[in-house]
Amino acid sequence: MKYIPNTKEQKEEMLKEIGVSSFEEIIKVIPEDVKLKREINLQHALSEQEIVEHIESLSYKNFDFKHSKPLCGGGSYRHYIPEAVKAVLGHSEFYTAYTPYQPELSQGTLQTMFEVQTHLSNLTGMDVVVPSLYDGASATAEAALMALRITKKNKILVSDTIHPQYLETVKTYIEPHKINIKIANFINFVTDLEEIEKNIDDDTAAVIIQSPNFFGGIEDLKSIAEISHRKGILLIQVINESLSLAILKTPFELGADIVAGEAQSFGIDLSFGGPYNGFLGTKNEFVRQLPGRIVGETVDNRGQRAFVMTLRAREQDIKREKATSNICSNHNLNLFAINAYISLYGKEGLFELAVRNVKASHYLREKLLETGIFEKVDYPFFNEFTLKTNPDNIKKIKARLINSGFIPPIDTSYFFSQTTGYLIFAATEIFSREELDRVSEIIRG
Repeated sequence: MKYIPNTKEQKEEMLKEIGVSSFEEIIKVIPEDVKLKREINLQHALSEQEIVEHIESLSYKNFDFKHSKPLCGGGSYRHYIPEAVKAVLGHSEFYTAYTPYQPELSQGTLQTMFEVQTHLSNLTGMDVVVPSLYDGASATAEAALMALRITKKNKILVSDTIHPQYLETVKTYIEPHKINIKIANFINFVTDLEEIEKNIDDDTAAVIIQSPNFFGGIEDLKSIAEISHRKGILLIQVINESLSLAILKTPFELGADIVAGEAQSFGIDLSFGGPYNGFLGTKNEFVRQLPGRIVGETVDNRGQRAFVMTLRAREQDIKREKATSNICSNHNLNLFAINAYISLYGKEGLFELAVRNVKASHYLREKLLETGIFEKVDYPFFNEFTLKTNPDNIKKIKARLINSGFIPPIDTSYFFSQTTGYLIFAATEIFSREELDRVSEIIRG
């Protein structure tokens, strides 16, 4: 708890410096309807120790997020992070977001970026990967802009199964470009192929599909790629849950031209929503349209292995009119987490972890269906799935789970008004069989 004392004279000096006469003048911009209207009944004067103890006692009334297990995903997934990963991140020399311009001073950072590029390239099948963007949402928006530059067209077709917040980010990014966004509706919580077919025209630059999608469904990407390529447009695959790459066919195998993903599942804790780590991959032929930075391996003047920046396409590095992005931040610490996590698990370890996620989620769905409270929504999924129930049950289900120490599933109607009565559950390797049984018994009650 920080304590910063200010004398009356210091307060007056600060007010004078910013050009106001009183503290009340500073807060007058706050709307009256959100200001507290009642008096706060403070206790009698307390010592510092008593204040600290009192505040801590109040904090115990909050929901214990750290020790509660989430039954929700929606773009953020809790996986077990080995202590070895945390030990790597404990090194203070990694605590910087500064772009490593000087290779002679940044070999460790550059090597980490290079290795994460390699890991993500192997997982996605793409020729080249930019390993560090702001997050999955901004990576998706950058992919859309990239497709527009490549094709010189002015329309993007987006499946409605994409994360709604990702879609909003795409709209924000491309709004100044006056680009038309067309939405392809879903059927049974996966993309309707007929919607894709009928909405593609000569002005369409790309189709954006998320798989596994917002509802957890694994999309028929191969068919969508065939439709897209037959009509001469690009396919962008979005990936929220990157661990799925350890068990599903690669985006490249399924026909994706660009992959925009979120790597939070690889050693990055939930952290109440960020910072996370986006990545963007593509084929060699489109490499000049990538934003961000790419690291390459070379040798120095002594013939020793060395790493350098080989592509920087932001407006600070090249002519502004040729820049593909103004991305400046570099999520180095997240890259160290990703590298440590993937290196620790290895190819077989990631596959086994993905299998545990599949088993946990499918086991939970079967147990929930046995309660008789839910109806099955049938589609292939990885570790996230949707079930239907009576809308009147949802508040009760959420309350029971919260009271039992679980973070409840996502109510789809919060994002899609036409889907009242549906919940999206997620189950990762953090759940034991006994805990999944307990979840079903809590809901059965």
